[in-house]
Amino acid sequence: MGRKRLVWAAVVALLVAGIVGGAALGAAGRKKAAAVPEAEPQGPTAAREQWKLAGPGLQRDFPAMALDAGGRPWVAFIDHDGQTDVLKLARKEATGLEVVASVSERGIVHQPALAVAEDGAVWCFWGQVDARDVVTLRARRFAKGKLDAEMTLAQSAASDTFADAGRDTAGRVWVVWQSLRRGQGDIFTRWLDPQSGQWSAEIAVSKPEGGNWEPRVAFDGHDGAWVAFDSSRGGVFNLYLAHVGRDGKVEEKRLTHSPEYQARASIAAGPDGKGFWIAAERGREQWGMQVRGHSGPAAGINGKKRILLGWYDSAADTFTEVPVPQHGELLPRLVAAVNLPVVGVDGAGNPWVALRYFTQTHWRIAVARYDAGAKAWSKPVDVLQSSFGQDRHAVLARSGGTMWLCWPSDERRTKVVLEAAVFLATLKGEWEPYPPHDEPPLVATTRPLLNAPTPQRPREEHHTWQIGGKTYHLVFGDLHRHTDFSNCVTAHDGCLVEHFRYAYDMAELDFVGTSDHTDIAKKYDPYEWWQTQRAVDVFYAPGRFNSLYAYEREQVYPWGHRNVIFAQRGGPIVYIHRALYQASQWNALYPVGDGPEQITPMELWGVLEKYGQPVAVISHTGATNMGTDWDRYPRVDGNVENTVEIYQGARVSYEGLGAPQPTVGLHVQEAYNAANASAAVIPDPPAPIKDFGKIRNNGVYQHALADGFKLGVFASSDHISTHTSFGGVYVEEATRLGIVKGLHARHSIAATDKIFVEFSCNDRPMGEVFVASGPPELKLAVEGTAALRRVTLVRNEQNYKVWEPGARQFASTFVDAAPLAGENRYYLRVEQADGNMAWSSPVWVTIKK
Repeated sequence: MGRKRLVWAAVVALLVAGIVGGAALGAAGRKKAAAVPEAEPQGPTAAREQWKLAGPGLQRDFPAMALDAGGRPWVAFIDHDGQTDVLKLARKEATGLEVVASVSERGIVHQPALAVAEDGAVWCFWGQVDARDVVTLRARRFAKGKLDAEMTLAQSAASDTFADAGRDTAGRVWVVWQSLRRGQGDIFTRWLDPQSGQWSAEIAVSKPEGGNWEPRVAFDGHDGAWVAFDSSRGGVFNLYLAHVGRDGKVEEKRLTHSPEYQARASIAAGPDGKGFWIAAERGREQWGMQVRGHSGPAAGINGKKRILLGWYDSAADTFTEVPVPQHGELLPRLVAAVNLPVVGVDGAGNPWVALRYFTQTHWRIAVARYDAGAKAWSKPVDVLQSSFGQDRHAVLARSGGTMWLCWPSDERRTKVVLEAAVFLATLKGEWEPYPPHDEPPLVATTRPLLNAPTPQRPREEHHTWQIGGKTYHLVFGDLHRHTDFSNCVTAHDGCLVEHFRYAYDMAELDFVGTSDHTDIAKKYDPYEWWQTQRAVDVFYAPGRFNSLYAYEREQVYPWGHRNVIFAQRGGPIVYIHRALYQASQWNALYPVGDGPEQITPMELWGVLEKYGQPVAVISHTGATNMGTDWDRYPRVDGNVENTVEIYQGARVSYEGLGAPQPTVGLHVQEAYNAANASAAVIPDPPAPIKDFGKIRNNGVYQHALADGFKLGVFASSDHISTHTSFGGVYVEEATRLGIVKGLHARHSIAATDKIFVEFSCNDRPMGEVFVASGPPELKLAVEGTAALRRVTLVRNEQNYKVWEPGARQFASTFVDAAPLAGENRYYLRVEQADGNMAWSSPVWVTIKK
């Protein structure tokens, strides 16, 4: 396709129209955007007939579909009643979908898949959290109105889920899935022998290289199965296709060879058995690598997405992409983003594509058809009653001349969550052609980075610190990431799954937590919190990767924003607005009384203490219009809050006035995103920021220290930003609880890369508060990722001792022969030659006279 690589999203037009705001969009603007309901699209609909399966008080969601020999649809979906999930099975009857069985036990259920066996039995597959808090792959057969016993098809040390299933022409039922047992994704399959009724042993489909993700299976009339998936091998996601024989032999083929992001494939066989149509997402180059938030929404995890479609000829072993039109005429309205295409093939061999596209407030589904003979697209047609949010797939399947579409929707008109239902439709076959057009070539507009990126520290390289008779392990993570549950950069921040893709394979983190807003412009619905927690469970790999449960309270100045981090599922959402919390399910357990319109941080701490389970609170964005005036705080509750996000990839460092700023991820002539510091003059990088504006200066970290608050440091990303924020925690055990304990103890560092920093005083690690009887002995050791330009010892918020190592490694012991009377607060600031920085948490030493 060359320079005529084409996009399916009119991003620029939407941005010009002001429909989507970036990270700097104020709360008032977000409230206005969320308050205007969108009308159902006018004009033609893709559906010929349509049915809805709803349940009062239930969220019916995440459907899978398969057709039996008579062409009748069977649908599996997750029923959520506000407390638990259960997998349900329904079939199409004359009047619509009818539930015929509850397939799973109640619990936490993930991504069902269906296949109809040669004998007419329906096989259901799904992931479910077990007693070890990891997800196992389950299966159950439904035949002649009865369910057989449930069985476990895959159980390992980590998650086994993301199932897809189907039947080959020999009558074998196949299931494929993704496992995280290696600490990265791998693809496996098993097949059912129709004669013996026995399942084969596991077959490893993908090579144990990079991360291999979200498989989809299809069949071409010959022996074996074809599995499409994507892999991050070589540091970029590309599409792969593997043929798996029933003898276990696997032949793997790489379909794309691009520096751009190609992922989340869908596959459908041509009717003649000669090949497959494959659709996928295509994103920007350097996906998941160095981006600061100021680079704009188009730089986000879902930024610059478009649709990829191609034909794999199995005889010639070739994959040929077809052009996909880009501009506004293709979709029925201006859209900010597209993703998650699903492909089906009609009887003439032409692919139909159902895709998600983002409108002003939520996602919708449109369907288009490509005429392979004429090499022409139809105009896409809206699917009515298809609005939703967050990572929903549609399902396409063909029976004879009928194309079936199944999808979930809560029919929202804003971002507010309503009750979800499962929809089923037959699609029309009449199409209006997409008019001939000339696509302008894509022109690179991104300026070069201020600093050339430093090679990433190898995944397996970790740091251990022995001090005070204990051994600590340094783990890096990110606890401030937003999905489209938040009402900010909805179209571009990306869905839950992609944030875990980023954490596992691009940033190569040890832990992560997405932190969507509780009640800015919309309420973080308990069902959204359930889905977040389910994803945390899905991506938990004990001993290798810790997913954490988190959300953000975006409270107004002067109280400031906070992320709340739980070590276990089930934590309460402590809404900012008192009325919202008092009406919630959590107020009965951890009540707050009457008071001002907003629940204060002091009341938040009280609720979390009543909750009584491990939790950490991290304040952030201090010196902004959204920030904190530390002078207004009478206290900070050290039982729950001990950490400040000193640096945020979406914005800047809030260490102190005139402190150095990292320049990693910034482009030439790109300004700092200092978040509405309207009364200040913000200099161009790399100059330090000496004034954040008016009383916003009270929100810097050094001001909190001067006010007497014992707060350690951390770094995270926030909106859009990737790969420039690495929060480090020294833990005794690399577990969820160990991370929360490390944050409580202030055994933490902040960094813009995986810089190893040790800092102690009198053999006590960073974070400690103690009394000393003589001159403090401070020890430091830094192992950088590039040459260390400057290492500064800060005492009581003043630069006290400076070293200029000029090498990647540096260690020193410094005795402060003239400590100040009273409390001495010491911490380290590290500056590398490549624009990266790091900070240690302080030690607090009071000298006994």
